[in-house]
Amino acid sequence: MINSRQVFMLFAVILIEGYVVLSTELLAIRQTITYTGSGTDTVAIIIAAVLMPLAFGYQHGGRFRPHRKRGKLVSVRKKLILNLVLAALVLVPGMSWIFMEYFFKTLLPDMGITHRLFQISVYSAIFLAIPVYLLGQTIPLVSNYFSKNRLSSITGRILFFSTVGSFMGAVFSTIVLMPHIGVHHTVTLNFILLSSLVVMLIKRKTSEPVWVMLGLTIIALFLNSNSVMSDMGIVHNNQYNTAQVLNLGNERHLLLNGNWSSMYNTYGRKHAYIEFAEKVAIDPIRESATPKEILIIGAGAFTLGYEDTTNHYTYIDLDHDLLETAEKFILKGKIKENKTFLVEEARAFLARSIREKKTYDFIYLDAYLGGMSIPEHLVTREFFQQIKDCLPEGGVFISNFIASPNFSNSLSRNLDSTVRSVMPYVNRAVIYDQYYVYDNDPDMMVNVAYIYRKNRDDEKKRTVYTDDKNTLFFDKPQQIPRSEF
Repeated sequence: MINSRQVFMLFAVILIEGYVVLSTELLAIRQTITYTGSGTDTVAIIIAAVLMPLAFGYQHGGRFRPHRKRGKLVSVRKKLILNLVLAALVLVPGMSWIFMEYFFKTLLPDMGITHRLFQISVYSAIFLAIPVYLLGQTIPLVSNYFSKNRLSSITGRILFFSTVGSFMGAVFSTIVLMPHIGVHHTVTLNFILLSSLVVMLIKRKTSEPVWVMLGLTIIALFLNSNSVMSDMGIVHNNQYNTAQVLNLGNERHLLLNGNWSSMYNTYGRKHAYIEFAEKVAIDPIRESATPKEILIIGAGAFTLGYEDTTNHYTYIDLDHDLLETAEKFILKGKIKENKTFLVEEARAFLARSIREKKTYDFIYLDAYLGGMSIPEHLVTREFFQQIKDCLPEGGVFISNFIASPNFSNSLSRNLDSTVRSVMPYVNRAVIYDQYYVYDNDPDMMVNVAYIYRKNRDDEKKRTVYTDDKNTLFFDKPQQIPRSEF
């Protein structure tokens, strides 16, 4: 018969195990965005790599019986402690940023595994399935300590505490810990919790498993420390972005989740696609008598329009740390008073603007970080319709996509079709000085700008000239058009 203190300890073990499993799952989803993208396909693989091993862990743990191995008794307590130590041993490299850099960028490509779904599958099979399988045995193993006469009551309480732990792992780790202490420190906390479980379960607090767990925790603490992050150029690491700053000559680069997001140098130069947008859409209104309303979706390092002190800018992004990072490391100065930064989701912001009948003279969309890091909800027809609804008559929309310059892959073709289904008369400009019309490489992805000016004629029925019905003589200019050379 166990006493009340032991009961409390056992339920604490169950709660902490539930927290660690869910927190590990979300940390894996967050950290692999840099390497395999953020689509539902990769998330589904990670979830599957947690749920199935968890189920098998439940089943295997329920079948465990104390037995002798090599003359030594393997008790329930020893099995629990061994599982925790082995799980931590696998998670130390699997949750460390340095090892993940090597694993995804060097080890897997050297093995010929380059497809992102294969990469995330290999990672999940090794660094998620194994530790989750071991941790999943905790609940059935712990249940051995409770009276079988109150099985239904105890089972309900066990599942309650396990679910509460999972709830905390899902909510507390993402909403509280990641944005305030960073992803890397949230990882370290999981190892501290695993160590605490070993200390709680073991009888002799100075035995070998305790020292092994403390050693693994210290290693995890070092691999995820601020000093290591700083050495890798990481300046912030929250639930949305791992932000790195690289200084190359006189250029200061901001990388978000491994993608080259923004650049600013000592002479005010920026990425070519940013300078293109400024040339065609901001320079003509920079000295406007009436300030224009400009909306930028995807703040980056706030370089677009940074020098403009006339027009009103609203930058929106989910990453609340971007402004401080940009001002400190990239811009080397504060953004001007005519600029506002709002931490908000793009579609929610646009929906609110539509309800309030708020429009913007110029909307710039720069929320796509690369071929794998494309927010799926920001490429739909409904999203582009929201943008169009926030433009007044004559308002301008420009987007920066990472796409094939020659429509050599399905992403570029379908994206183009989606944009044109809402904005029929849109220009497409390839912002790349090595662009050749004969290049059909489907893997070649460059900056492609879509430029649209809202016009009431968009809704008119379109005419197609044919040999049978040709109304060109009504439509062609009736005077010599202006030419600029």
